Amino acid sequence: MKGKSMKKIISIILVMAMGVFLAACSTQKKEDSADKTVKLEELKTPAEESEWERTTSSKEVLEYCKTVADNSGGRIILDDTTFKTEAGTPIPYMIISDKAPKGPDEVDEDKGVVYVNCNIHSGEVEGKEAMMIFAREVAQGKHDDLLKDLVVVIVPNSNPDGNDDLGKNRIETQFTPKMVGTRTEGNGLNVNRDMTKLETACGRTIVQLMNDWNPILFIDAHATDGSYMRHAVTYNWGLNAGTDPELLEYNRDVFCSRALRKGSYLESKDKVAVPYGNWGYYYSGIVDEGWRTFEDYARYTTNYAGLRNRLALLLEVYSYDKFPVRVETQYECIYGALKVVAKDKDEIKEMIAAADARSKDRAKNGIDPERDIVALNSEMTPMPFEGKDKLTVLSYETDEEGQVIGTRLYDEEGDPYDIEYGKPVDYETEYWGTFVPTDVETMGAYYLIDNDCKEFADLMKFHGVEMTKLKEDITLNAEDYLHYNIQSYTSGGAVIDGTARDEYEGHYQTLVTGEWANGDKSIVIPAGTYVISTAQRFGSFAALMCEPAAVDGGVAWNYFDNYFDSKDGTFRANYSNTVTAEAGSEKERTEEISVPILKIPKFDTIK
Repeated sequence: MKGKSMKKIISIILVMAMGVFLAACSTQKKEDSADKTVKLEELKTPAEESEWERTTSSKEVLEYCKTVADNSGGRIILDDTTFKTEAGTPIPYMIISDKAPKGPDEVDEDKGVVYVNCNIHSGEVEGKEAMMIFAREVAQGKHDDLLKDLVVVIVPNSNPDGNDDLGKNRIETQFTPKMVGTRTEGNGLNVNRDMTKLETACGRTIVQLMNDWNPILFIDAHATDGSYMRHAVTYNWGLNAGTDPELLEYNRDVFCSRALRKGSYLESKDKVAVPYGNWGYYYSGIVDEGWRTFEDYARYTTNYAGLRNRLALLLEVYSYDKFPVRVETQYECIYGALKVVAKDKDEIKEMIAAADARSKDRAKNGIDPERDIVALNSEMTPMPFEGKDKLTVLSYETDEEGQVIGTRLYDEEGDPYDIEYGKPVDYETEYWGTFVPTDVETMGAYYLIDNDCKEFADLMKFHGVEMTKLKEDITLNAEDYLHYNIQSYTSGGAVIDGTARDEYEGHYQTLVTGEWANGDKSIVIPAGTYVISTAQRFGSFAALMCEPAAVDGGVAWNYFDNYFDSKDGTFRANYSNTVTAEAGSEKERTEEISVPILKIPKFDTIK
């Protein structure tokens, strides 16, 4: 009896002790949670902690994003494992909403998806720093009203290897912080020239996220490095001359205006935006030459997004502003754009759906030679803006040579730290902001690509272009196809971005001239040939990549160089041309060349 009582007493004591222990654990958990909340409230970015003397390293970006995600109450999901650079450095991204979806399939159909890309030029760090602050505020619950209508995919540091290659890389145009990353990624390539060829892991990450999340708006955050002005930011939309005209106009005149100009959130902060530009030809600084945008090549992120039938917004904060001001401006620009998307998401989705429908309806309506064009190359031309013939640009007085006055002041280390401007002047100037094709082709209903061209086919598939392969041989009558007669080509000394170059982004670009010609006989197209229809969402982009003479196409980026000789056994063998290579090649030479691409003008040709 006594033993049983003792056992009972011991059991009671053990139960009581366990209760005390569990209560203590519960209290500790609550204290830990409270501590985390306190830490989140007190959390600063490394840039803020340094009082804006330095920017945030890639390791610090990752650690910071983990902290805010872990303490966000489900508002932020961080993925730091899916994407890496060639060197193995993580490219983290955050999925942000009032309740973050785990993947694209979980996005509420009523919401709008926005993709914010930062630090592609890793010396232009403002977007990275601004979006880290935004993420902290989201974790604190400050933006729930905004995020009930949005899913925001943010890549704060899309070029991490370049980010950590610190130096005085922008000291002449960005005085603070002195030490920032490079314009290029770890292999020396400019990711914002990589959107068509996709040779960088950073570029492939951008495209994969676009494919996965299908954003209705793509934002790319940069800083200026050119002309003196009094605008807080310059901006642009998808410029490529082959972009759906209605969507381009809406992007430029409606969305960008609402996001950045009259009545915008940015304006409420007493800051003025102006369409992207610099004074004069190739940054001459001469006011009389007008305000000029950049090239419309698809290799640029925002131009690429436009060709994919999506809204695009390039943001370039004024680099001569102090670091914290630039970060503040970038925050206000992105936040303002998010507010517009949240409010107008249904309208934006309708515009995008209509553009997609126009692309897909080519199969039903046939190719329209007036609308369904490929701009092989184009030239910048003046345009009216917001109903006026001239654009108002806020800048400063000019010197005797017509250049805007701005004198740099230097510190004891010989580094610039400020600018003395001339008197403020408001200019009514020509705005060179649109592009007219100089060389145009009517796109094909289909493009047929030889089955040997697997590398090109894989590239197209990665972009999201739909394609099939012929299951059996087919015969095409002479009138059913076009082949490309090459008249000349060069593999070096090409003029790119207005400058003659021996090498550009690791390439001697192959630029051809010639014309599509009618077939002169029936030909057999072998099974396995790739078939790309332009009656798809990415039809305009696909046509650009398949046109031999396009400056940003597959031929230009050397995907077909192996065919620049006579090649038996392909459906192109009958259409080799004897051509003399132009000066700029390693040597002038005469040889037989062909490109393994056929164009099919009508959709009912291939069943």
